[in-house]
Amino acid sequence: MIKHLKKYALIACSLFVLAACDLEIDITNPGLIAEKPQDKPQVGETITYRAQVWVEKNDMEELYGGERLFRQNLEALFRNTTTFWNESTNKFDYRFEWVVGEGDDNLVIYEIGSGVKTKEQYNVYKNKAYGTLNTEKYDFVLFLALNCPKGEGGLSCGGGGASKQSVVQSYFEGSHDIFAKKWPEKGTYSDLGHEYGHVRGAQDLYQYMIPAENNPISHVAYDYPKCNMGTGYQEWSDYCSAVFNHNAQYKQITSDMTRSTYPKQMLVRVTKDGKPVQRATVNFWGSRASFRDIYAAPGNSPYMKKKTDANGELTINDIYRMFIPDYNNTPNLPPKSPVDEFPFSRWYCFVVEVELDGGQTKCVWLSDLDIVPEYLNGGQQEPYEFEIQIK
Repeated sequence: MIKHLKKYALIACSLFVLAACDLEIDITNPGLIAEKPQDKPQVGETITYRAQVWVEKNDMEELYGGERLFRQNLEALFRNTTTFWNESTNKFDYRFEWVVGEGDDNLVIYEIGSGVKTKEQYNVYKNKAYGTLNTEKYDFVLFLALNCPKGEGGLSCGGGGASKQSVVQSYFEGSHDIFAKKWPEKGTYSDLGHEYGHVRGAQDLYQYMIPAENNPISHVAYDYPKCNMGTGYQEWSDYCSAVFNHNAQYKQITSDMTRSTYPKQMLVRVTKDGKPVQRATVNFWGSRASFRDIYAAPGNSPYMKKKTDANGELTINDIYRMFIPDYNNTPNLPPKSPVDEFPFSRWYCFVVEVELDGGQTKCVWLSDLDIVPEYLNGGQQEPYEFEIQIK
């Protein structure tokens, strides 16, 4: 099989960009797919993901006209999300469908009381949504809190349910009508479509929006792809398409990106004018969520420092762990306390810096948003090859 070698040409101190990703969940532990291996679906097949929906009784009656009307509008909401997923530009192998499950407890109606309710009141029931789920009927939970105080709305996705289900947590102010907007106008259905991207294993791409001023190594902004995961609308990145295709038949997956989406090894090769650069020092500087920066404050060491061998090469033996380190057993990581300076306990992309004679350096970006689709789509095999060409 022919290997496609990824090459990055560097001129002076310029930095050529790859692409980049984040879940809204702490991912300190390696992930494994929750279900036993299954036969891969046929290309073009419809893959259906079934929700159990939780809603507060008074919210439904006071704001949405009661259970019958709410159910009708809920079905339409899910149809709009399905359209949003499949009509957005993509490289899907399948049609993905989002529906309310068909069990007799597909709508869990919990009761707190009339009027506006605090997030703390809602969270008593949200926590229960992480309990045992009948995965013969449902694949995930959509938890709705529809009458929150002003300023307390927001959507997120959590993993780690008792049945390995994800829970999409959706808090809205009472003045917000979740059914008002329909495809193609951006609305709650598309916001939920973004969260369902997390359900299927994708990261938030907005965590890769690193401006030049937040990159003290090469002073070049990261060129992130447009995507429904926070950097665009009506468009799925190649990364998301690859992950969704790869995970399609698994109805519950772990909260983090699974090891199986990453190649095991990476061969980094440094060349100059076509010849190997021997004994070159190669530094890996990581980017963080929330800060959206390269963690390279004065006094910080690179996350990794390696040297090329006589062939101008070096090997990284666990790419997954390079991005998602074992925090307690890995040096040169940002502190987690007293302030969490390493949100989600993972790196998102790297500036790879090659030290040259005379104090010069050459830099490129390295991102799992390139590694993952290239590997899953067969463009790269083991080991993943990453070449830095110096001109």
